[in-house]
Amino acid sequence: MMENFGFDNSMYRQAVLTPGFVKTMCKNISDKVLMDALPIKELYDAQKIVITGCGDSYLAGLAAKPAFESIAKMDVEVHRCVEFSRFFGSKALGYSPNTPLVIGISISGSVSRVVEALTRADKHGANTIAITNNPESAVAKAARHVICLNMPEGEYQPGLNSYVASTLALMLLAIRFGVAKNLISVKEKNDMIAAICDHADAYEAALEEMNKHAYEMAGKFKDLRCLDFIGDYADYATAFFGSAKVIECYGGYTTYDDSEDWCHINFFLRDPATIGRVAITNEDTPSYDRMLVTLEAVRKLTSPCMVVTNADKKDFPEEFEVFTTPKAKYFWITPLMQHLPFDLVAGYIAGMKGITFFRRDEPAFLKVKNTPYGDGRIRGSQIEII
Repeated sequence: MMENFGFDNSMYRQAVLTPGFVKTMCKNISDKVLMDALPIKELYDAQKIVITGCGDSYLAGLAAKPAFESIAKMDVEVHRCVEFSRFFGSKALGYSPNTPLVIGISISGSVSRVVEALTRADKHGANTIAITNNPESAVAKAARHVICLNMPEGEYQPGLNSYVASTLALMLLAIRFGVAKNLISVKEKNDMIAAICDHADAYEAALEEMNKHAYEMAGKFKDLRCLDFIGDYADYATAFFGSAKVIECYGGYTTYDDSEDWCHINFFLRDPATIGRVAITNEDTPSYDRMLVTLEAVRKLTSPCMVVTNADKKDFPEEFEVFTTPKAKYFWITPLMQHLPFDLVAGYIAGMKGITFFRRDEPAFLKVKNTPYGDGRIRGSQIEII
């Protein structure tokens, strides 16, 4: 077991287990599970895919979008649940048999907005499939089809490996589409799955050094007044996810943006030397050159900066803290585990500050449950089908 530096919390423990978890889930979400979940005719019928979820589940859709576009050559939209269930045009649902395929994600299966989204999609004629770890849940029952994740017993809060499971399930479903549509061969499918497992092995080998660096980074970032995340395309999902962990782990102030809008907006945040910037960028990202320009602006502002990348360290200013992550054989695999460096940083900062995840150390955050619908934030909120 790698060193925990005296902070043995669930974030650290999940991070340590992530590479092995990925390999286990590649077996659990087997070809048979995917084939049983969605009949071949309905797979062919799907002219478009819409992925929806809340929080980390929404981000899993953003992270896996490139896999569908690259492997299955499909038009993919990713929407927050409230956006889909209350504002998405009904004419874009059921305009052709089993089209679009609406994928709703909820690990627990009890999130009201996901139930609402799947129910609405079905009402208007779209096909629906739920990705969940609870096949008897309200979310599963709201969908025509279900991919049950069969996650092993363990710790999943704050959401780290639950996010990995959702993202991986989507990537494997994209591979399933590619094979079924004869866009990739069975041999290529097997190679892609092997590449995911090989990538997990590479992370396992790199994790000890990454963990040590993350602990040092946590010491540098813990007293900054704000952390500002930057990323594009699938890297934006990783940036957003990192920002979410700041809030969930220790209630810190945080923001996130893409490289272009950062230059238009977050560049002007006051007292830049008190803001930690976290950039996620990779050399195979089409906006890589734009990110380098953005990071030059960060350097001139003298903001402390952490870069998570598969590129060469020499591409970045020497004063930046660069976390070089393993390079995946297929670019769309990259978001699956590239959040691990900051997962560790956020967990360590929470430990250093003595703060309990999800602010369970403060009664005010527990009182929010006293609403007309029980825990009205997530599971008990009223469902409306429009």
